[in-house]
Amino acid sequence: MTLKDIFTGQVGKNNMDRKVFQLLTTLIVVLALFLVAGFLFPEAVSVILNVVWIILLASAAVFFTLGILVIIGMKREAGRVLDLLLEGALTFIDFLEFLKNVWKRFVDLLKEFLLFASPIFAYIAAFLVYVLLLYIYKTVGKSHDVTIMTVIITGAAMMGFGLLSKPQAEITIELTWKGQFQKRFKAGFIDGIEVILFIFFLTMDSTDLFFLPTDLNIPLKAEFSGYDLMVRSFVYDEHVITTLALIVTTISLEVLRNIIKIFASARKYYLNFSHELENFMGAKRTTMEMLKEAIRKSFNDAKRDLIKFVTFNTVLFAVFLLFPRLKLLTLAVASVTNLGLDLSIRSRLTARKGNDLIARILQKIFKL
Repeated sequence: MTLKDIFTGQVGKNNMDRKVFQLLTTLIVVLALFLVAGFLFPEAVSVILNVVWIILLASAAVFFTLGILVIIGMKREAGRVLDLLLEGALTFIDFLEFLKNVWKRFVDLLKEFLLFASPIFAYIAAFLVYVLLLYIYKTVGKSHDVTIMTVIITGAAMMGFGLLSKPQAEITIELTWKGQFQKRFKAGFIDGIEVILFIFFLTMDSTDLFFLPTDLNIPLKAEFSGYDLMVRSFVYDEHVITTLALIVTTISLEVLRNIIKIFASARKYYLNFSHELENFMGAKRTTMEMLKEAIRKSFNDAKRDLIKFVTFNTVLFAVFLLFPRLKLLTLAVASVTNLGLDLSIRSRLTARKGNDLIARILQKIFKL
């Protein structure tokens, strides 16, 4: 209910009752807050009450002054004082309206800033996730073998990232500010998490992280059936076959994932071709011809992503071969987890790969 509603008469009985109840509720809440503040901040409440008292005292003084003026025959002067008081009140209303507009503009600017800075907030949140993961991992590694912990963290991290970046249906409706903020924050958080996970697996065994306390910057122990996972990956010893098996397994799983995606996309094309053949008269095409064309179109669609995939994994293995074998284990676990996600979330198979941060970096470095 506004002043406009009151002056235009657009106030029904039910609406009026509801507004009166809301006003009474507000007054009760304000009084309750004053009582609580009186116990917690007695000096501040005392200052507020003194100001209110001075205002009431001044109002009473003006009231009696006007009465005295009328009694002694200065009715016209009393009217002028009332006119001045009215104009002052109207000016005060204008001032309140000005403050309201200033506040509204401030809120709009704040929303624009938050919307602009939402990716930065997302990157900060991703970095906090990185620090938390590192603290948990290093704390366990102080007194325990981290092989099982590495498998658990890798699987959980890849599964969480997969669910977070799960393909969503396109929304054509205009988003509210809250929806836009959530969309931009989520996009930035996904980019940040992708980079943070890479950095985490790269630095998980580091003993020189400046933001960690000294008792956590210690060498880790990771061993499985006599296979020391903390030895450099390219070292030639009696376990070199195991190292090669980890590499070949990871590459095979990644190639299998991409083949499945190509065939899933080819299946969509094949179903579209079959539908066109049933509903439109045209040249007859055999099943094998449609299947071959569907596979060609699917492969052409995926060719750019395949080049990025080969480039990224080549760089990844080249880097990780310089580090302990534990990192090769994380790649194998990540591949298994991603394969499981692809098979359980079918939309991942046919979704176009987004223009994520890793993809943009590869495009810029290698001119893909």
